[in-house]
Amino acid sequence: MVLNKYRKNVDSLLTSLSKPFMKMHPNTITLISLFISFLAAISYYLTHISSYFLFAFLAFLILASLMDAIDGKVARLRGISSNRGDFLDHLIDRYADMIIIIGISLSPYSTPLIGLFALSGVFMTSYVGTQAQAVGVGRIYGGILGRADRLVILMLLPIIQFFWWGYYFSISSWILILFAVLGHITAIQRILSAWKSIPS
Repeated sequence: MVLNKYRKNVDSLLTSLSKPFMKMHPNTITLISLFISFLAAISYYLTHISSYFLFAFLAFLILASLMDAIDGKVARLRGISSNRGDFLDHLIDRYADMIIIIGISLSPYSTPLIGLFALSGVFMTSYVGTQAQAVGVGRIYGGILGRADRLVILMLLPIIQFFWWGYYFSISSWILILFAVLGHITAIQRILSAWKSIPS
């Protein structure tokens, strides 16, 4: 993950952003992030009506990403981190990934087939990381394209798409294809890393 190594640089900022949410349970924040991700996906789909919904998508995506980032921080600051919370967080991340990609693939800027291809890469990337943890070698976040990288690209996408002429094979389709191809490359990188770490 290209951006994963910069997590510590924003730790103090996340601490400050988390303070207004300290009275909320972290799992509640996690579920709110999923609901906002759903609103983001709906916004991209509604570009059938107006391309200005791209900016609604951007706003919802930034807010969902923020909520997703602070749920774990709140849990740690309150000293209530748990395996259930970690499980829920990763589960919600997968649902959010799925919902957003479906919203883009059902918009006038792409197709369901390309969306299905993108989902295969995204899910395999996540699966290999968690499967490595399941066999006892620790969760793997490495590889060329992790979730944080995808989110940054998705935040840039609506701005570029708004000024992109044409539909279907637009920048949205190309980004989904990128997620698919680099997702599978990332999965292979994680497979190799996990394989070396698993005792023979």
